[in-house]
Amino acid sequence: MEIIIRGEKSGERSTSEEILRQAYGRENEVQLASALRALAEFNPNLSIVAANGSEILGYALYARVMVSGSTVLPAAALAVMGVRPENRKLGVGERLVRHGLERCRGIKIDLVFASALPAFLARMGFQAAAPLGLKPDWAVPEGEFSVFDLSGSRLGKVSGTVTYPGPYHGS
Repeated sequence: MEIIIRGEKSGERSTSEEILRQAYGRENEVQLASALRALAEFNPNLSIVAANGSEILGYALYARVMVSGSTVLPAAALAVMGVRPENRKLGVGERLVRHGLERCRGIKIDLVFASALPAFLARMGFQAAAPLGLKPDWAVPEGEFSVFDLSGSRLGKVSGTVTYPGPYHGS
């Protein structure tokens, strides 16, 4: 199986949404992805799929967020990610995360946040954000908010609130 990570094509959105339904067993993540895609600041380069030929195996969407504290810093968050159940344990999720981080680096994002899967993400270099003085502006379960420093030099020098886009707050 040859897995290619690439940008999601507009005709693939229904497949990406079905993958999210299968991964989470509910509509919340599908609705979040749809709402984030509708925002003016949506960057289609941060909406990516894992494909084997024409078959879509997984999907990830990164959204812009802002860190506000002593300075205001643009950042991104791994908003949603899902892999078809039959394609789990093949490294699809890890490849979606690593490729997404590189895409964020390519648009000069220094910090990438995530609000789930702390053990999985720690294997790729994400760290717990709260001990570093970074907290989200929405309710994230204790210990599940993490950060990856793409610059290699921001953590410990920046702290504050990570402001997520309106769809995270129901608006």
